[in-house]
Order: sequence, then structure tokens, then C-alpha cells
Amino acid sequence: MKKILLIILALATTLSLSAATLSGTIKDIKTNKPLEFANVAVYENDTEDIKTGTMSGIDGTFRVFNVPAGNYYLIITYMGYEQKRHDNVVLNGESVDVGTIFMTPTALKMEDVVVEAEKPAVTYKIDKRVIDASQFLAARGGTAVEVLENVPSVDVDIEGNVSLRGSENFTVMIDGRPSVLEPQDALESIPAASIENIEIMTNASAKFEAEGGAGIINIVTKRDKRIGITGLASFNAGTNNLGGDVLLNYTNKKITAFVSFDYSKRNFGGESYVDRFLYSPDTTSEFESEGIRSFNRGGWGVRGGLDYFFDKNNVMGFSFSYGPRNMTHGSVTDYVVTYSDPVSGTIFNTYDYTSYENTLRGGSRYSVRADYTHTFPEKEEGNATRSKGQGPGGHGGPGGMTSSTNGKNSTKHQLKVDASFSNWNMDEDGYTYLVDEFGDTTEGQRTTEIGPSNSIRGNIEYTRPLNMTSSFETGANVKFNWKSDGNDVYYYDPLTGNMDLQDQFSNYTDYKQNTFSGYALYTAEFGLLGVQPGLRAEYTYREIDSDASDSLYVIDRLHVFPTLHLSYQLPAYVQLMASYTRRVSRPRGWQLEPFLSWMDAYNVRIGNPGLSPEMTDSYEFSVQKSFGKSFVSLDAFYKYTNNKIERIETVYEDDVILNTYENVGNDRSLGIEPMANLNLFSWWMMNVSGRLYYYQVEGVLYDEPFNETSTNYSFRLRNTFLFPFGTRMQLGLSYRSRSARAQGTSSGGLMTDLGIRQDFFKGVLSATLQVRDIFGTGFRQYETYTPSTYTYSEFYRDAPMVSLDLSLKINNYKNQNKDSNGLDSDDFNSENGGSLEF
Repeated sequence: MKKILLIILALATTLSLSAATLSGTIKDIKTNKPLEFANVAVYENDTEDIKTGTMSGIDGTFRVFNVPAGNYYLIITYMGYEQKRHDNVVLNGESVDVGTIFMTPTALKMEDVVVEAEKPAVTYKIDKRVIDASQFLAARGGTAVEVLENVPSVDVDIEGNVSLRGSENFTVMIDGRPSVLEPQDALESIPAASIENIEIMTNASAKFEAEGGAGIINIVTKRDKRIGITGLASFNAGTNNLGGDVLLNYTNKKITAFVSFDYSKRNFGGESYVDRFLYSPDTTSEFESEGIRSFNRGGWGVRGGLDYFFDKNNVMGFSFSYGPRNMTHGSVTDYVVTYSDPVSGTIFNTYDYTSYENTLRGGSRYSVRADYTHTFPEKEEGNATRSKGQGPGGHGGPGGMTSSTNGKNSTKHQLKVDASFSNWNMDEDGYTYLVDEFGDTTEGQRTTEIGPSNSIRGNIEYTRPLNMTSSFETGANVKFNWKSDGNDVYYYDPLTGNMDLQDQFSNYTDYKQNTFSGYALYTAEFGLLGVQPGLRAEYTYREIDSDASDSLYVIDRLHVFPTLHLSYQLPAYVQLMASYTRRVSRPRGWQLEPFLSWMDAYNVRIGNPGLSPEMTDSYEFSVQKSFGKSFVSLDAFYKYTNNKIERIETVYEDDVILNTYENVGNDRSLGIEPMANLNLFSWWMMNVSGRLYYYQVEGVLYDEPFNETSTNYSFRLRNTFLFPFGTRMQLGLSYRSRSARAQGTSSGGLMTDLGIRQDFFKGVLSATLQVRDIFGTGFRQYETYTPSTYTYSEFYRDAPMVSLDLSLKINNYKNQNKDSNGLDSDDFNSENGGSLEF
């Protein structure tokens, strides 16, 4: 019996020793950047059968467990790159590191002209999706809003309003730092040409501020860190836009500096139709209108920054931004007003009016920022021989913590500190006149609003690797926001022709909101499983004091936000990810304004300073699989929100509608979101994505319960074609269905875009022609139901919109610069960086 046990033990020991771990690193041969999600297949030399495989992680490293002893070769594939074979891989029971394997971007030869293949437009990371902004030709010459029109999970209506998975409650970050502007204003102020990529985080970790129930949109701006002076310049002009921007970078061994300047003038118009009914016991009033509207945005800005490297472990940075921006909105609307008997339908009176409305909103903004990073020197612990790869399935665990192939955790032991101050001096002046059929002005209103807003932010972060497979991170943040608004209301006097100040509606309001927060994050990997639990706490004190009310509105609350991210690698290049987060959506400033603003002769707006913040619980599960150079994914999500904030309508007085905001109840979304990056041929690439979900909003409004549901769906298709002589064409299609609201429904439309790009002088100069909404099929449509009103409205934007963009690379010709491996590189080689504040 003892002999049998000894034989079994010997066999088990032999088998365990014969299996080993195979590791290595995948990088781009031109830029030396690591390639994440590259497929690594292990083939037996003798049979040429596939034995096992995995994918690379965020630092390009991969690790394949339990590979039996034998002779193998590797096949590495990655979308947009040539297939790579790595021979002479011999395992005899000891772990082997094959070193760095370089991948070459795919090149398509047509009539002796080499056309470099497109990079994948969308790539997955463990807690976000990264979108390459340069891939969207129809967005050239635009802003971040036009880029987002092409991004999965994001919807943009024809008026440029952005939503993330159907919600406008999201946070915009610039280079990883929250913007001080409202999300829409921030996105409109960033030129598309200055964007390197966009990161979509629908379930962000505890490291990030919990603001934004739908998630975070992080704009990563371009920076070039190669030695010397480099840059980009672009100019655009079209039927609705005129602008340009210049970005210059300078780098030597001690400093990295940049400065940029941009100018933009953008406008669009369209036609509107509104049919509104007001019901009272003895009269039904109908206001049917048709009109034209115009929207204009413009301004210029200058930004700059400098990083000084005291040594390899200490870096100090400074940055600034300044620029005026203005927005105007005007409309001319013809009304037919009819009063009738609600029972018999007999018409009492009919009047014809024309409403003229114009609003100017603008001012200047500036910000300054300083930051410091200290990297603690690594302790020498001898020469590690164990080959240690990244986290589960090559993804380094949920937080992106990875281990390098030299046996050391690649997470840096760091301390980061930063502070910033921002000021946004915004004024608004709006007026509306009502003119009868005889050309006489019968009534009018004017509303003015003045007052600056200010923000001070401070942040400290500490990260420490615990061992080769885990790390710990903690940090604290403070925000001090304050502003003052002065609001005046004037009514038109038909006898004098003057606008008279209405003291009873004029007031002064002080806002103050302070937030103190801290977080802790632990990341670890256990074989193929990666885990990242996190916890964030935020204390908020908000105070609103206004002449318009006798009350002082105060929010004094502590919220706790747990997060959890998991990942697991299955065979056959299948990756599983799951996450849970809790987030908050605090009311926007304009939703809190406790004073009247006239929108037009029949609509008035007022905020609600008593609004409570929305609280959202979000669950996600996703699976991704690679097929050679193609990639598919399927996300499932569920979101539940308490204290849902919605814009609602009620009767203000007589024939005037009051628009305000209320916590109406709760809503929930349950759905799926598929996406595919497909390399159909070497000259044809396709990206297709969609979203299908069930939506419900329920609660009590004006003492009446309500429950609205809808099945929402949307899809987006983009085809990219490569032609000889540096020509590329892109054709896009998108659609968004009807969605329920607390008081009705809203819907979008079908839009088709076209972009054609031609490169000259080996890519130094490029010209892009773009046509957006080719067939003029984009529209916005609303239906609103209340106990006393019904409104149907639609708006069609003037289309198509045509634009030409010219882009020039500065000091960036082929063979003039070399990457860190000494290889020639003619790419712009942008790095995630920059210190922009918006």
C-alpha cells in the first residue's frame, strides 16, 4: 500500500512539474505602446493543433497557465495589425517568458500605394470603453458632441443634447478631472481635433467621484511627448460652421509643455411645430404654432500647461485655460389661438399672433491648476525569475492593476496631489414679444441674469502595490462651489413702448455647495479571477438663499457608495466582466434657480431649490469574444434610480405654461447592449452597436400616481472603406426610438452621415469632406400629458450640413522622429495626458 501511494505521489509531482506558465508582452512596433486584448494562441509544433490561449492585459502582458511540457509556437492577432508568429517556444516544466513581441499595423497595397489600416474605433478595458476619436470622419471640424454621436451607449439629439444610456445625468471629465462647467457646455467647448480618445464609464470604480447617475464621459486630449517641437493645426468651414485650432507641444529631458488656441462659430436652424391644448371647465384653448428657430454658439479659447521633471520620481505640473463663449437662441413663431366650448366644440374666438424670442447667454471663463506626483523608488529584492503576467485573462484585474513579466507588480507606488481654481462669469439676457395680426405689440417680457460662479478643488491620491498580484489605493477630495445670481424681470407696457422692471419678480440668490469625500480601493487577482472592491464616502452641504423665498434651502447629507468589479477569463478568448456601483445625481444649477425666466410669450420657467439628489444603483454583466481580427461583445445592465428628477409642465396663469422640475418618483432600466467590430475585408471595416431595454418611471405627481413604461431601442452602424492613394470613406447610420417620460413620451429619428478623407504628402496634410444628416430625416418629437394640458411638439433641423476640414501635422514628417525603440514613426504618438480645465 505504501508503494502504491509513493507511485501516485511521484506521478502527481511529475505532472505538476511538467506544467508551466508561459508569459510575454505585446507591443506596437512603431509607437512601442502595449496592445491590450491581443489574442495569443499556443500551437503544438508537431500536430499544429491549438493547445490553449489567452488575451493580453492593459500593459500588453499575457500569461497562459498550466501549459504542459513540449515544443510550441505562438500566433498573435490584433485588429488593425498583421498576424504575428513566434517560434521556438520550449517548455520543460519551468515558467518561460518569451519577452516582447512587436506587432506591425496592417498595410493594404493597392497599385503600389500603401494604405495603413484603420485602428479599431472602440476597444474594451476592464471598467470602460475607449473610443478613438480620429476614426469618425463625420465629426471633423466639430466638437466633442459630434464625436459622441458615433459612440456606443451615447445618444445625441438634433439640438446637440447628449444622453448616456437614455439619461442626461452624467459627469464630464477632462483628462481624468471633473469639469467645472455643465456637461453640455463642457462638451461644446472642446474641439474634436484636440481629442485623442473618449472613455465611457457606465460603472466607474470608487476612485472616481460618484456624481452622475448614468456614469462618466472622460475626454482625453492630445499630447505629444517626443523630444522637440510637434503639433497640429486645422481649419474648418461649412454650411453651419467656421473655425480652427492649433496645438503645439515642446518636450526635452526636463519639461513637457503645450499651448493651444481654438476659435469656433457654429449655428444651426430648423422648423418647429407645436399644438397645445389647455382644458378648463368652461373653455378649451388651443395654441397651434409653426415657426423657425436658430441656435448659435461661438467663442475662442487658449490653453497651456507645463510638466517639470525634477528627476524620474518627482514631477510638478501647471496648467491654465481662458476663453469667452457665447450662445444665442432666436425664434419667430406664428400662433393660431382658438377658444372653444369643451362639450360642443363651438368656437368662441380665434386670434393670430407672432411671437419673437431672442436669448443671449455668454461670458468668459478661466482656470488654473497645479499638481505634483512622487513615485517612491522601488526596493531591490533580487532577480526574480518567476514569469508573472497580468490579471485574469490578461486584463490585470478590474482596476487595471497588472504585473510585469519581470516578476514585479507594474502598479507604481505613488503619491499624487493637485489643486485648482475656476471661474465662470455667465450673463444671460432674453426677451420675447407678442405681435398681433395688425402688427401691434400687445405684450412682452424680458429676463436678465448676471453673476459669476467659482470652484476650488483639491485632491490627494496614494497607491501602493502589496505584492505581485494585489494593490491598495486611497484618496481624499474637497470641492467648494459658490455663485451669486441677480435676476430681473421686465414687462412690456403697450402705452409707453418701454420694458418696465417688475420688482416683485426680481431677486438675488446665493448658492453654496461643499463636498468632502474619501475612497479606498483594493485590487487583486486569484488565478483567472480578478476582483476589485471599493468604497467611497461623500459628505455634501448645499445652501440656497434667495429673495424669492422666505426659506433657506439646505442639504446636509453623508452618502456611502460601494463598488465591486469582477473579471474572469474563459477558454477560446472569451472574457467575462461584472460590476456594481452606486452613484448620485445632484440637481444642476439651472434646475435650482428659484426665479422666473420667460421662454416665449406662452411659456415660463422656474427652478426648484427643494430638489433632492437622485440615487442610482447600477448592475452590469458583459461578455466579449475575439474572432481573429474581429471582436464582439454583449452587455446586460440594470439601473434603479430613486428621487427621479424630471422637467414637468403645469398652468402658470391664463394661457401661460409653467415649466419646472420635481422629484417625481423612481425609474428603472433593464436591457442589453450588443456591439461588434468586424474586419470584413482588408479594405472594409464595420462597427455596429445597438441597445434594447425596458424602461419604467413611476411615482406621484400633483397628488396623482402615475406609471409610464416603454420598450426602447436604438442602433448605430458605421462602415469604413479604404481606397488607394490615401483615400478613406465612412458611411454612418443611427436611429433612436420613442421613450417614456413622467408626463409623456419623447423620440428621435434616423440620421445618415458621410465622411471622405484624402491624405496628401504622406499624411502630413489631410482634407475631410463631411455631410451630416444627408436626407434631413433627423427630428425631435415630444408628447406631454397633464390633467389640464396636452402638448405635441416636433422640430426638424435644417439639413444636410456640409463641412470641409483641413488638418496639418507640424514638424511631424516621416523619419524625422523615432520612438523609444529607435524605429521610424510618422504617427502623432499622442499620450494620455494634458492638464486642461474646462
